[in-house]
Amino acid sequence: MVSINILIITGQNSYNIIKEVTKSIKAHSIDIQIAPISVSAFLSKEITQNILDSVLLSNYELVLIPGFVQWDAKILEEKFAIPVKKGPEFASDIPFILQNLDKITLSSKIAANKLLESTGKQNYEEIIKNQLTLAKKEIGSKIFYINKRKSPIIIGGGLPPPIIAEIVNCTNKNDSSIIKKARHYITSGADIIDIGCISNQPNPERVKEIIKLLRSNFNTLISVDSMDCSEIKAAAGENIDLILSVDVGNYKELLHIPKTIPIVILPTNIKNGYFPKEPKDRVDNLLFLTGELKEHGFTKLIADPLLETPISPGMCNSLESYYLYRKMISSEELKSLELPLFFGISNVVELMDVDSIGINGLLASIAIELDVGLLFTVEHSSKLMYGVRELKECMKLSYISKYKKTPPINLGLQFFRAKGKIRVEIPLIDKNNAINVPIEKKEYEPDEKGYFKIHVDHYSRKIYVLFYSKDDKLLQTFIGENAENLSKIIIEMKIIDNLQHVNYIGRELSRAEFCLFSGRYYIQDE
Repeated sequence: MVSINILIITGQNSYNIIKEVTKSIKAHSIDIQIAPISVSAFLSKEITQNILDSVLLSNYELVLIPGFVQWDAKILEEKFAIPVKKGPEFASDIPFILQNLDKITLSSKIAANKLLESTGKQNYEEIIKNQLTLAKKEIGSKIFYINKRKSPIIIGGGLPPPIIAEIVNCTNKNDSSIIKKARHYITSGADIIDIGCISNQPNPERVKEIIKLLRSNFNTLISVDSMDCSEIKAAAGENIDLILSVDVGNYKELLHIPKTIPIVILPTNIKNGYFPKEPKDRVDNLLFLTGELKEHGFTKLIADPLLETPISPGMCNSLESYYLYRKMISSEELKSLELPLFFGISNVVELMDVDSIGINGLLASIAIELDVGLLFTVEHSSKLMYGVRELKECMKLSYISKYKKTPPINLGLQFFRAKGKIRVEIPLIDKNNAINVPIEKKEYEPDEKGYFKIHVDHYSRKIYVLFYSKDDKLLQTFIGENAENLSKIIIEMKIIDNLQHVNYIGRELSRAEFCLFSGRYYIQDE
């Protein structure tokens, strides 16, 4: 990395923070110029020009202005013949940006952290493009198209695993509910929509109807999740794109279905209630089933060593099964039986009362490390809203990490919901004349003009604000997704003028917007 001299222009409130965070930077020489403004985002073009007029610019190779300013610095670059670029929006990101100047082309228009995000996405796309080129030369039993006529998706070693999203108890749902859920999954990044059947309640005719329903509404790959042979045969008769699942107990009844339909195989015998616990038994059963099905002409098989719930029955044992499969299949005598792996993360994320995003992130990294071919998840319970999107983004981060040979951090992609990497220093506060406000809420005085009901719809990604008169008559409905904009419209229309009520609606809309962003269900006045 070439060392350069950098001038950073900032506001008064940010000066001490930037001074502190830049102490660790040894690769470059840094000077900080305080602008006559309190907040950095208020830095104007004119103030910046005055500062550049007052300093000896020949001492610098780069000028950094705050990432939050809303104007393009190109005109200043041309006037002063020096790069004037936007830094990150948050001071805590400055060290990382400056330590990676050789990897980022800074912009006079776009904040540096936004550029870094764009770089991460570009890296992901470039890696995929290269890996797909290699994969297309190796098409066979280890790498294959799910359905080449319908989709370019290929699964197998070295490729990002497609995501299957299951509509749980699908055969018991009505058509509109199925379409709503499928649309949400596809918008969230799911590659395959799975028809979740109900154990011991076979409904092959409904499976056929759902396949036709999904195909008439979406151009997406479809799978069926059933161990019942009548449902699997019904789906195969409709040229389903993927079958979940075949095991030692039902495979003989399914030997005459089309051999080109991809099939997920299990190490179990569900018909006889057999579920192997030992990793070696699971792998042996998968290898046996692989050999049997290949001998009967099946060309697209996917092995599922079964990921289990943490603590009870225990996740470590099942992860050992995945690792053992990878180890055993690498031997010369078993190499011909190698298959892509299936990773059912819903068995973990659905059965933990913990926010899903961190679990999805960790499981995505484990899946990429194991070179898994397919990821399977659901958004069945309310705590898993946006789980498909979380898994997709976390998978991308881990995938870049694998090919950069680095931990999944500082790669241009990050996916935070409740927390983040930004640190804000709190200034020294004079508490002598402060007013200490008690925790107890003051009694609310009803507004004579009426009251609000607020709802959040995660599927449409909208906030609905309904204003009623005191006698419960609906007077006005507002629909939006931004709390500030909704608040401003309500105030501008003079629907309310009670300051307590204005404060209340602002607070509740802010909560509603966070729930819309995070996937949490919104309950008014919670």
